[in-house]
Amino acid sequence: MSFLVCSQSIFAQLEKGMKSIGLSSGFNYNKSFNNENATINSEETERTISSYNYGISPTINYFLSSKFSVGLSIGYTGSVINNNAKYSSSYFNTFDLTNHTKIQNSYFKGVSNGINISPNATYYIPLSDQFFFFLRGGIGSSFSQSKSTGTSNFTDYNTTNNAIYTNSIENTPNKVYIFNFNVGISPGILFMPTKKIGLEFSIGNLISYNHFQNNQPSKSFSITNNGFQFLNINSMSVGTAIYYFF
Repeated sequence: MSFLVCSQSIFAQLEKGMKSIGLSSGFNYNKSFNNENATINSEETERTISSYNYGISPTINYFLSSKFSVGLSIGYTGSVINNNAKYSSSYFNTFDLTNHTKIQNSYFKGVSNGINISPNATYYIPLSDQFFFFLRGGIGSSFSQSKSTGTSNFTDYNTTNNAIYTNSIENTPNKVYIFNFNVGISPGILFMPTKKIGLEFSIGNLISYNHFQNNQPSKSFSITNNGFQFLNINSMSVGTAIYYFF
C-alpha cells in the first residue's frame, strides 16, 4: 500500500483546475519559389523567398478538464527574410535594330523585431504516466518593424548574348511595418518528469491559414498575402517549452 501511495505522488496527473506557467520558444524556416511568365514585353520573373522566424514568450495555461486547457502567450518575435528575384524581358533596340534581353537580379534582406500575442487551446491524450500527446489550436497575431536593405544589378545583352551594358544600384534602408495573423493546429509531446515540471516539444502546423501585410510608408507601398497550408514540405517549424504546474 505504501508503494502505491508513493507511486501516485511521483507520477504526473493533469487535473481540472490545474494551472501552469512557463516559457516557450519557437523556430520556423520557410522557403518558396515562384516562376511567373507575362506575355506583355515577354517578361519573365523568378523569385525565391526564404525566411527565418523565432520567438520566446511567457505562457500561462488553465485546465478546464484533465484533457483540455486554454492558454495565452505574449512575447518577443523576430525574423530574417531573404528575397532573391530575377526579371528578364525582351525589347527591340532602335540603335542597332535588333532584339535585346534585359536582365535584372535583385536581392533584398529584411530583419524585423516585434511582439506576438497568441491565445490557444490544447487537447491532451495520455500515453503513459509521464508522457502526453497533444493537439494545439492557436491564433497568433504579431506586430513588428523591419529594416530592409538590398541591391539591384542590371545587364543588357545583344543578340549574340554579349553584355553591352551593366549597372548596379544599392537600395537605401527602408523601414517596413509588418502585421502577421495566423491560425493553425500543431501536434506535440508533453513530458512530466515530476508532478510540477513539464517539458514540451512540438512540430509545425498540420494545417494553417496565414495573413501577411507589409507596409512601407516611405514608398507608399503595401503587400498583402493570404493562404492556406497543409503539411507544407517547404516549411519547418519546431517549438519547445518548460512549465511549472500548480
